Amino acid sequence: MAYLLDEAVACEPLGDGVQRVDLTTDWNTANGTPNGGYILAVLQHAAMQDAAHPDPLSIAVTYFRPATAGPADVHVREVRVGRRVSTYDAILVQNGKEIAHAVLSTHDWDKTGSIEHTPHAAPETPGPLECTESPAFPAGFMPILDRYTYRSTYQPGWLRGEPSGRTEVLAWIRAADERPVDALLAGAMVDAFFPATAEIGHVASSTIQLTVHYRRRPESLWALGHVVARHVIAGYHDEDVELWDEQGRLIAQSRQLAILAE
Repeated sequence: MAYLLDEAVACEPLGDGVQRVDLTTDWNTANGTPNGGYILAVLQHAAMQDAAHPDPLSIAVTYFRPATAGPADVHVREVRVGRRVSTYDAILVQNGKEIAHAVLSTHDWDKTGSIEHTPHAAPETPGPLECTESPAFPAGFMPILDRYTYRSTYQPGWLRGEPSGRTEVLAWIRAADERPVDALLAGAMVDAFFPATAEIGHVASSTIQLTVHYRRRPESLWALGHVVARHVIAGYHDEDVELWDEQGRLIAQSRQLAILAE
C-alpha cells in the first residue's frame, strides 16, 4: 500500500548527493505553506537514502523561509561516518533559494547500549478508541488536518471560544490513512498538533527551529502526544512534545522555537 506521507516525500537521485522531490500542498497549515514537520520528513527521508546506519537518531532543522508546492532539491552531505553514530546535513533548495537546513544523526537500534533510567511514565489517559475525535473540523478546513486523526478526552477551550490559558495539549494522533508510526512519521507528527498557544488566543505559528530525538523503533498505529509551551517572550514561543506509543513507551521527543503571527 502506498501511504500519503511516503508519496509526499518520495525523491529521485540526481547525482552528487542531490535528491529531487515534488513538494505538495497536502500538508499546508493555516499560513498557506507546508508544515514544518512535513519539511523535516522530506529532509530526513532524502538524507537516509544512502545513510550508513538504518535508523534516524536525531534531526535538527532550521527553517529559513516558507517552501511552496512544486519541485525542490535536497542537497545531502556526509559529515562523518562513525561506528555507532553517523552524521549528515541536508539543505532543501527551491527556485535557487535555501529553504531549510537539517543536521541528521543516524545509528542502528539493534546495536545500542543497555543502560536505562526512565523517571516518568506516559501521561495517564484513556486509550485512543476510548476517546472522542477532536478537534472536529470540516474536511478541507486546513490540509494538514486531513492528514491526521486526533482523539482526546476533552474539546479544547479555544475551539469553544473559551481559551483556558493553559498552554498544554494531550491527544492521541494517527495518520488518516492508518500508516503505522515509524521515525519518518513520528518526525512529522511532533509538529502536527495545533500550537498549545491557541489556549492563550494565538493559533498561527511559524517554526524557526525544530529538533527531534528518536527514542526507539515504534510499533504503533496511534501515538499519544503531550505538548507544552512553557514561555512566550517577545512573540516567540517554545514547544516541547513527547510522543508515546500505545504500550506507554516513549517514541520521540522534540523542542521547537516558533514565532506567533501578530
